[in-house]
Amino acid sequence: MPSNKGLWQPRPGYYLKTQIGKTTYTSFTKATKACYANSNCKGLTYVVKTKKYSLRSTKKPIKKSGHHAYPRKYPCDGKCKAVKKGKVYTINMKYCFTVKSIELSNKHKCCSKNKGNVAIKIGNKSCATVSMAGKTTAILADCASKAKGKKVTLTFANVSDINIEDVKIHTEGAAGC
Repeated sequence: MPSNKGLWQPRPGYYLKTQIGKTTYTSFTKATKACYANSNCKGLTYVVKTKKYSLRSTKKPIKKSGHHAYPRKYPCDGKCKAVKKGKVYTINMKYCFTVKSIELSNKHKCCSKNKGNVAIKIGNKSCATVSMAGKTTAILADCASKAKGKKVTLTFANVSDINIEDVKIHTEGAAGC
């Protein structure tokens, strides 16, 4: 069974219910590419008898022989929450991902005097250290190290208070951590 870079959860003997359109694909690679391009796509279903894949808009697998469901994995299943402990934020992504970049934004209504460095780690590997200053700071940190892991840790040094408004994590699947 194919599994493209860890972004899919193969489930033999299951299918995903709602098909998107009528197009079918003969290869897993073409089907996953089409799924990435469609914002409604939550996964794929492979029909063993016809040897074809189709895009699906539901991600909950339903038991059915002769099918393979491929629900798509998302960091934190699309509901990321940061846990704050002192000057450290931890985000549990639930699955292993390679992090390509991270966007951080300060809250706009406070903290205009806050400034300092933020060390970003993915798993146990360093991604980047960036400097943030003021209430309008927005930073895009490129994670050139291709660090992979299930957790993102943001450690703030020399900052009187942490007031992050938004964190966006840009990922790609990883086969394992």
